[in-house]
Amino acid sequence: MGRKENTLVIAMGANVLLIGMKLLLARLSGSMALTADAWHSVADLFVTGAVLVGLFLARLERQKQGQPGRAEHAAALFVAIFIFYMAYRVFTETVGGHGHELSNVFVVALASLITIAISYFMGRFKLYVGQQTSSPALLADGYHSMMHMWSSVVVVAGLFGYLIGFRTLDRVAAVIVALFIAYTGYHILSDATKGLTTSAESQDGPPGAHRHGLLGNAWKPSPSILRPFVVVVVALYLLSGLYYVQPGEVGIVRRFGQWDRQQALPGLHYRLPWPFESTANVAVAQVRRFATPPMEILTGDENLVTASLAVQYDISSASDYLFNVSDPDKLLAPAASSSLRQTVGEKEIDYLLTTGRKETEDHASKRLQSILDDQKAGIRVQGVQLVSIVPPREVADAFVDVASAREDKNTFVNEALSYRNEVVPRARGEAERMVRESEAYRAEKINTALGDAQRFRDKVVEYAKAKEVTTTRLYLEAVEKVLPKVKKFIVSPEIKQDNLDLWFVGEGTTAPQVPQSRPSASPPPSPSPAPSTGSR
Repeated sequence: MGRKENTLVIAMGANVLLIGMKLLLARLSGSMALTADAWHSVADLFVTGAVLVGLFLARLERQKQGQPGRAEHAAALFVAIFIFYMAYRVFTETVGGHGHELSNVFVVALASLITIAISYFMGRFKLYVGQQTSSPALLADGYHSMMHMWSSVVVVAGLFGYLIGFRTLDRVAAVIVALFIAYTGYHILSDATKGLTTSAESQDGPPGAHRHGLLGNAWKPSPSILRPFVVVVVALYLLSGLYYVQPGEVGIVRRFGQWDRQQALPGLHYRLPWPFESTANVAVAQVRRFATPPMEILTGDENLVTASLAVQYDISSASDYLFNVSDPDKLLAPAASSSLRQTVGEKEIDYLLTTGRKETEDHASKRLQSILDDQKAGIRVQGVQLVSIVPPREVADAFVDVASAREDKNTFVNEALSYRNEVVPRARGEAERMVRESEAYRAEKINTALGDAQRFRDKVVEYAKAKEVTTTRLYLEAVEKVLPKVKKFIVSPEIKQDNLDLWFVGEGTTAPQVPQSRPSASPPPSPSPAPSTGSR
């Protein structure tokens, strides 16, 4: 490799070092300007690599020693396009980002001075080698590195301004870095376009004839080129006021940092470009989830349990959430832990491990919502869930035995209740049946007695009317009742004979002949008819 190639390899190594330092410092501080500057260094790395590739290609088309080829100008053109893209990306991320508090600002600002020194010496080294070798691509990369150095100066200025109270200087520095990047891209684009459209003889000059200072006078943009560029930049700046609010989101527009109490609904909207107005979209319909780590909690009966809580929440007030909450997890962690500890501290461990899980979740949810409302966080708790609530490991086996005994107790109680529910209704039904039968028997006896008494009274009345007839009838009814299956014969008392023989003839026999008595003065009594069967 030649001198130019070795220079670019050294520059790429320095860029890798810069990228690592700036990303580390941006992570420590949270600075948006340092993040933009780190992206600028990433662009430098790719640009230097593209220039290195262009130099290798230029060797193939070089026609005489020391004359730059068109491939180098094409590589410079690629560098310019890539720089424009990086400027656009840094600008959009800076303008559309959400500002936050920085940390470790003083230490990070001092460390950033080292990055300025590295950028300066790297840029001067590239310019020196580019002038010595008459390489337009290397000179373009050198100018870019010098511009990068000035952007790092702006970043450090923004950090020190943040320290003295100018909180927005970090964002302003990031925007200035983006403008530096775009300006460098325009410079390289103009130089590369000129090199590609003019002849090699008119483009080349003696070594050292290139520009001096930060930018020099290597290029003088014509009005025909500058006007369209300015129009495009102004149009892009005005169009940057367009913003879109997604479904389920709410847009908060701030004018010079102050909210005007209006919210943008889903759809396409327009605002004044930054720094006049800025927009932040808040996803109010998105259900978020947060879970606390397992923690030991003392219960109401002075036992220890290990419990963790999961919280599902969404945004109830976009303005409160945007202006009062910088990190929802850091807000929810102590609030959820506090609500869970208060709720568990009021319950007994047996209740928590068995039937009190649902009630514990409800109480914890209400307490958590009350804490968030007091802090005006704009967060609505959709629900909480006890992910786990278990006793400590040392006594887990004992709690398992207690739980088993409790389950056996519940089993026996349920069996007894089942037996009671089976026997008691049956006994009640049997008792009711006996009561009904007794009442029926009582009614029957009473009615029978009443009937007998009424019948007796009727007989007394009849007896008073005809005593002999009634007596005879009663006598016959009594005999009929006493001898229900015996044939009875009634002999009239008017029959007056000394000897009365009654013959009872059975079935299949004939009645005997009654002997005739001797004639007497009185006629003999007539024999009574003999029945076929009967008894005496």
